[in-house]
Amino acid sequence: MLKSVYDHYVVLYEQLLPQYPHLAHDHSLKHEQEVYAASNKFTYRNAVIQSVAAIKRRPIPTSYSHPSVGTEADIVARAQAKNSLAAFRLSASVLDSHVLSVPDLEKWGYITAVPEVPGGERPSMTGSVVKCERCPEMFMVSPEFDPNACLHHWGKPYTRSVNGERVRTYSCCSKHVSEEGCVRGPHVFYESNPDILHARHSFSFLNSPSRSRSALDIAALDCEMVYTTGGMRVARVSVVDGTGKSIFDEFVRMDDGVEVLDFNTRFSGITASDYVSKALLPLASIRKSLDAFIDTHTILIGHALENDLRTLRIIHHRCIDTAILFPHPAGAPYRRSLRDLARDHLQTKIQTGDGSTGHSSLEDAVATLDLVKFFIMNKGNLPGIGSAASKRAPIGRTPGTPNPSGSGSSATASRTGTPSTSSRSPSVPVYV
Repeated sequence: MLKSVYDHYVVLYEQLLPQYPHLAHDHSLKHEQEVYAASNKFTYRNAVIQSVAAIKRRPIPTSYSHPSVGTEADIVARAQAKNSLAAFRLSASVLDSHVLSVPDLEKWGYITAVPEVPGGERPSMTGSVVKCERCPEMFMVSPEFDPNACLHHWGKPYTRSVNGERVRTYSCCSKHVSEEGCVRGPHVFYESNPDILHARHSFSFLNSPSRSRSALDIAALDCEMVYTTGGMRVARVSVVDGTGKSIFDEFVRMDDGVEVLDFNTRFSGITASDYVSKALLPLASIRKSLDAFIDTHTILIGHALENDLRTLRIIHHRCIDTAILFPHPAGAPYRRSLRDLARDHLQTKIQTGDGSTGHSSLEDAVATLDLVKFFIMNKGNLPGIGSAASKRAPIGRTPGTPNPSGSGSSATASRTGTPSTSSRSPSVPVYV
């Protein structure tokens, strides 16, 4: 009977076995043990037949985080955990100990004070010569631009093994890092200096609580950004409350004198038609609208939240950042992408546009909130994860720079073998 269970797991995991060659072996063994423990000598055979039929009914998984991966007990446990996660409610008192201190915020590139220079005096760099962020060329910033002037790679460089040698290639096209770009687009530029950002549009703190405070105690926030003649600017803002309910989701019109150079649709998910039809309010009006939901006492949750606050020109001292809460196992200078964290801990697929349709800031805001729920439900008892994460050196790109995509690696192996008592595959998570 064990061989029958194993054979059906081999069929089910056909797409996964090259990367996880022992997955069918381990899950069939565990599955049979579960059936054996729940039956007797009279019911065992029928129980195995029924469990095999259940395996055959599952959708074919395409990734290790797919809901079809695991034994029947694993799947039931995950469903229960998903319901528990949805029902779990965060409170400010529980989260207070995970709020980053001001020194930690500064270590991670957050702007913690209003720059002492005039604000909003130069919203655009039109007419100035700057260096393109995507390629080494200098160019003159102008709303009348060549949409194909820049030859670049939209992906990130990463290291992989080829014939036993470590090779640096781009995630977008697998070309070696020494080769020319794979796509064309306009020249763009990015700014991170707080004084320069303040000159484009002024920074300010959120409002202090009023006597009849109606602002949220907890909110998760995410933004999408586009390239403009005033650098990278916010184009969509999404906020959810502590239950995950959307309370604010608006597109942002650029300030007067600022024109869009590239909607960065591959990552932002924003198109020209979205902008024309939906971006009605400028940032100043968006900030006023946000005052109804968040204030200086609100705990803001986000992933690499310093980038969102920079582009919103918000200075805030009560932040929980999932990029810090869930550090990369290799430590600095790496950080795990939100997509990977959601896949591994929540078993949720986000940012699935495959480099074509972009992200959803609303979906990302919900994912960061759920990750914090997951962390609290597990009391931080996860390998390499804990409150000490906030004390580490910054993980990721230079503070304040965008980190639009992630990369991964895979291994190739045979899928031969029969079940035994050993176990070598990753354990299936209980929580979603």
